[in-house]
Amino acid sequence: MGLWAEAGEGLLRIVPLLGPDAQPADELEDCRLCPGCYRPVYESSSPHTLIGAGPMPVIGLCRLCAEGTTLRSLRQADVPVDPQQRAVLETVAAAMA
Repeated sequence: MGLWAEAGEGLLRIVPLLGPDAQPADELEDCRLCPGCYRPVYESSSPHTLIGAGPMPVIGLCRLCAEGTTLRSLRQADVPVDPQQRAVLETVAAAMA
């Protein structure tokens, strides 16, 4: 019952923020940004770690970056990518090969 009560309190806090007139959030709560795509990676979403993927482990990847989907999509769209982001994604691709 305690978990249901906690979930209800969370919903009461979140639902008013979902309206069309709601102010945008200033920061993301309880998450890290994926180093490959900068998407939020929450504790509940099981971030991925590639150990031995390069000179240092790549930590906190979202599922799409860990699977290589993000890099494939960026290559297909032929869009410019931040050099640090590209290095992370290419390190992941090399580890997956």
